[in-house]
Amino acid sequence: MVNGAGPFSFLLDTGTTRTVIDPDLARQLQAPAIGKDSLAIYSTVRQVQLVHLDGVQVGYAEASDLGVMVDKLGEVKFLAPGVRGVLGEDFLSRFDILIDYKRRELSFGDSAPAGERCPIETLGHYHGLPTSNRLLIKAEFMDATGGKVKLQLDTGAKTPELFPASHDSFPSQPWGGSMAFSSGSNGITIHSRITIKIGTTMIPNLDVIQSRHGVAYDAIGLLPASIFHRIYISHSGGFVVLNPGE
Repeated sequence: MVNGAGPFSFLLDTGTTRTVIDPDLARQLQAPAIGKDSLAIYSTVRQVQLVHLDGVQVGYAEASDLGVMVDKLGEVKFLAPGVRGVLGEDFLSRFDILIDYKRRELSFGDSAPAGERCPIETLGHYHGLPTSNRLLIKAEFMDATGGKVKLQLDTGAKTPELFPASHDSFPSQPWGGSMAFSSGSNGITIHSRITIKIGTTMIPNLDVIQSRHGVAYDAIGLLPASIFHRIYISHSGGFVVLNPGE
């Protein structure tokens, strides 16, 4: 629900720092403009309008007085037709969240379940400038050398993805498994049968995409939350519990 109207379909995206709505919804809500800001999508940055929302509500979770971005959301709507906006960390960070992918359930405000608590960082840095509303987690690629790296825990991503141009700490070769390549200016390398370790949790047999073009980011890449059956995100405690109850 937005400003008491709806409900509308939103993409829940912990990788988005600020909530975004499409222009039609902004007009429908008659949301007042409050300025402009830069919307960064990987290596693309564009100026968009900011509007004020009185309140955004998902179930019993509600936040008031949000300044949100307005964008056409072309790529998002291509992947998820009917979506009217993206619910970002400016909303989500106010709550502790349990996402159950098996049951397709989202719970706000539940107590932390039993299990290993893996630390997350909500602040990052890129080119000396601070970034906020982030969910950065340390992970280790067991099939590569280079130690632990920071990944963005992202509910909007489908596949683990690495951005070598962003950081000097990119894992070095050799990689295990097999590799495949695509051509063109936006070509990628796909590493198959990769194992990622977070805390004591091992996630085997993953396909990992490695971008071959420059991407500006405060993390070395993306870690999809959907590779876990369940995930508890404690914004108040600064940790996640991976696959609780298993």
